[in-house]
Amino acid sequence: MEYFCLKTIRGFLFSDVHLILLTEMLLKFNIACMKFGASYFANRIVRHVKTDMEKMADDGCTFVVHTMSEHDVTYHSGNMSDIVKASHDAGLEVFLDPWGIGRVFGGESFSAFVKVYPHCRQKLNFAEGDMMIYKACLNVKTFRDYMTNWIELAAKTGTDGVFWDEPHLFFGEFTHLFGGRKKDVWGCVCNTCRDLFKQKYGYEMPLEFTGEVKAFRQSTIVDFLEYLANTASQKGLRNSVCLFPTTDPRYGIYEWEKVAMIKSMDIFGSDPYWYAYKKEVTEFVREISSAVLSLSLKHKKEPQIWIQGYRVPANREEEIMTAVDVAYNTGIHNIATWSFEGTDCMTYVRSDRPEIVWQNVRNAYLKYRKKHP
Repeated sequence: MEYFCLKTIRGFLFSDVHLILLTEMLLKFNIACMKFGASYFANRIVRHVKTDMEKMADDGCTFVVHTMSEHDVTYHSGNMSDIVKASHDAGLEVFLDPWGIGRVFGGESFSAFVKVYPHCRQKLNFAEGDMMIYKACLNVKTFRDYMTNWIELAAKTGTDGVFWDEPHLFFGEFTHLFGGRKKDVWGCVCNTCRDLFKQKYGYEMPLEFTGEVKAFRQSTIVDFLEYLANTASQKGLRNSVCLFPTTDPRYGIYEWEKVAMIKSMDIFGSDPYWYAYKKEVTEFVREISSAVLSLSLKHKKEPQIWIQGYRVPANREEEIMTAVDVAYNTGIHNIATWSFEGTDCMTYVRSDRPEIVWQNVRNAYLKYRKKHP
């Protein structure tokens, strides 16, 4: 157990005695409640899903995160209930993910929300004109009402919980539009956000990326998450959140503790996807796992780490087992992989050798399941 990783992470200091006691308590909890899982969006034909869920359980999974996109809400609502039941029948705990909804959660799913409700679109700080971006504003009531309805549908499926995946606002750098000059373009500066900003700070929202703008954007996401988590909790659902593995303000959340403090949030996690971020696996997974664990200990959350199982390059698949080992040895025993079978179902993010990716996931999961049956 690498206690030293926790002592100074994110500015939280623990004495050796308190740190050891807290970590031992968490380890006892985690061993009793050890969880391994994966996301799934490969099929909506229930008999095929049933077979895949049984395979996931055989391969060491104890839970599954099913995506429920705008497309699913519109066309597959009945299927989703059947899929949740099939997952439960296989012995898996189930979470549903608002995959790509409003283009403000992670995911490759298309979103029609802003097309249907154009007044809900994030407006960018683009003084030269209106640059269209198809992301929903988190402060607009229409979008919150849509998400309330999504939660109600999720509850009707019989799911155990909901998974709030990488909530964010728009940020981009468009140097090619400004003669090579760097210009930060971000959202949202719609009338609703401007009014809320003025109420909070007493002056008009600037178009520059100031400290107050960064704080306002962060509070927008945190308030949105708290609203979602409270609504889901009232429906008897558990709440899990996954933050980008960075504290860069451009991504929105730069003070993770503000999310960890949400009382109705049960599981707190991040996704140190080392292939995607071009990082060394051991150092990156350990750093993010330690930060997640530190805040989870402080705020009594269940810590969770996601392992990259998409776009895995050939001949680097064994790094997945390394990542699982690092997260586990840091003290996190709720570990998930995005996604099932190396994301073989989707060309855009498919791993080079998906079957070998999943074999490594399976080997890592079963190794620890056998250690603590």
